[in-house]
Amino acid sequence: MRGLWTHATMGWIVAAALLPPTAVMLVTGGAEAALRLAAGLAATLLWQFVFRLGAGVPLSPSGAVTALALALFAPEGLAPWQIALGASFGLVLADLVFGGWGRNVISAPATALAFLFLSYPALPAPAPQTATALAALASGLLLALTGILSWRVTAAALATAALILLVAGTAPQVLLASGAFAFGLVFVVADPSAAACTPKGRWFYGALAGGLAGLLAALGPGIAAPQPIVFAALLAQVFAPLIDHLAVSASLSARARRLG
Repeated sequence: MRGLWTHATMGWIVAAALLPPTAVMLVTGGAEAALRLAAGLAATLLWQFVFRLGAGVPLSPSGAVTALALALFAPEGLAPWQIALGASFGLVLADLVFGGWGRNVISAPATALAFLFLSYPALPAPAPQTATALAALASGLLLALTGILSWRVTAAALATAALILLVAGTAPQVLLASGAFAFGLVFVVADPSAAACTPKGRWFYGALAGGLAGLLAALGPGIAAPQPIVFAALLAQVFAPLIDHLAVSASLSARARRLG
């Protein structure tokens, strides 16, 4: 990364892309949503101070994605300290222990949300709809124009999720109105630090994430709920390094055959 496209610059662009869904959440959720967001931000700042400033590394705005994801999709009825606990779990175990955003294997927002979904399975999760989906679309356009969001990942995920839903008897158009799916696709599945990074690998990674999200939605709470896209992202991110390895191996084998 040279010139303008430094690690810090990318982090601030991602933070700027959070503004549309944040505005929608605060308008529709009011004081309760603001309190959930504040709890998540406080936890992310605390742990970044412990891990990053203690080592002389500047703070990263990437923790804002985790805080907003929890404010939007964490189970309803949680106290602020429970939101902070989820943010701490995700940020520390999935991000900071690896050296911070850009070095992590799985994304902190998905890890934090999965932790809370598994810890409080009886509590319903919010399912923001069209307004959040439109805001996430605006965020995705900004990230795509700056090259941070991979169009291959998003196209493959949308296509496979739509196909699975169609086979299951659900109109694929529901994807366009699902705030959980749109936000999860833009900020979690397509997270450049945890997604596949080779051109061919991005197609397979996106197809895996979208297919898993569609399958989990068809078998469970539906695509409007955040659980399918969160758990699909986690599973796909675990396999992202293997997908990239296979993509590179296939390219090297094809090149060797051409030269041979």
